[in-house]
Amino acid sequence: MHLFGSNYTNNVTAIVGKNATGKTMILKLTIGILSLILNDKSISETWLKNAFFDESDVAFTTYLYSEDGFIYKDELVIANNNETNGLIIKEEKIYRKKALTSDSKKRLLDFSKSKLIMDRNNLKPDVAAILAPDDSIFRTIIKMNNYLVPQITDNTVFTNINLFISNLGDVPSEILHYLDPSIEYLRIERADTKGRQTFYRLKFKNDDKEITDQNFATIEYYLSSGTAKGISLYTQILSVLKNGGIIFVDEIENHFNHAIARTFINYFKDPSINLNNAKLVFTSHYSEFLDDLDRNDQIYIARRLDKISLTRYSSTKMRTDIMRSDVFMSDSIHGTAPEYSAYLALKKATIKKISDSNKREG
Repeated sequence: MHLFGSNYTNNVTAIVGKNATGKTMILKLTIGILSLILNDKSISETWLKNAFFDESDVAFTTYLYSEDGFIYKDELVIANNNETNGLIIKEEKIYRKKALTSDSKKRLLDFSKSKLIMDRNNLKPDVAAILAPDDSIFRTIIKMNNYLVPQITDNTVFTNINLFISNLGDVPSEILHYLDPSIEYLRIERADTKGRQTFYRLKFKNDDKEITDQNFATIEYYLSSGTAKGISLYTQILSVLKNGGIIFVDEIENHFNHAIARTFINYFKDPSINLNNAKLVFTSHYSEFLDDLDRNDQIYIARRLDKISLTRYSSTKMRTDIMRSDVFMSDSIHGTAPEYSAYLALKKATIKKISDSNKREG
């Protein structure tokens, strides 16, 4: 997506890494800070409330490009409030500068000569009096300039469990047949305009019986986990593609045939489908997805060495003639695959456990 000058944004961003490298945490922190700054959410209403493990202050620096050609830098510090045992925004400073077409990418995020337009600790008394301690002051910038904010869609709730979301009425037969050709239809009926009462109708081909219930858990019993997740994810993706915005998906391959995950990823790469420059940010353990992406700067490697870190693949200087998946699986970038010594130790322990068990039985 073109922003200005020679500056573009990627419509697909992948975060890959082995287990316990912080991929889900990184995703939730990103969703949390965007929800706090852009969507009028308090800290307690975002994933940020689950991201603090000790008494340390946590600093976030967020850059935002506005439709009127300004770039904002929001420096925000979240801290524990010992009096309320909750989280508060301890500091927040907002800087602004005009986006110039002559600016290089290196200067894009240089705010050394920019103007400080708002300081949380130096607000007018009447403004400070109505500001909650866990609300961002950036909401003031949005309202003053009447900015349209992007839709932020969080799919991380589906990582380990299957829930169902559909605002489409009848689920399109095309997605049903793609996920499970044996399904004839799945219909969702609303008993009132507010959607407080829902009735589900599911029918399989070559079966005269229609399965009906007000509880989707009953319907889900007859669906595979991949079908249930696929319907919900497709619904969310379709909404983001129609309206623009960002969708965050954790472990996009979970419960899916990899071809289905690739289908959803490719929607965001296809200009004939992604007319509104919607963004997909996903995590995965499946390194082969990396070979499908067009650019090295679309990929971030999550690693946990001394600390959790993200490394942009384009900054690793890996040879372009080597498949990215091979680089990832071979641990050429240290910390992307289980250590070989750990593999040998596990194998030796497994052999010993089985050997000891056979000796006892003998």
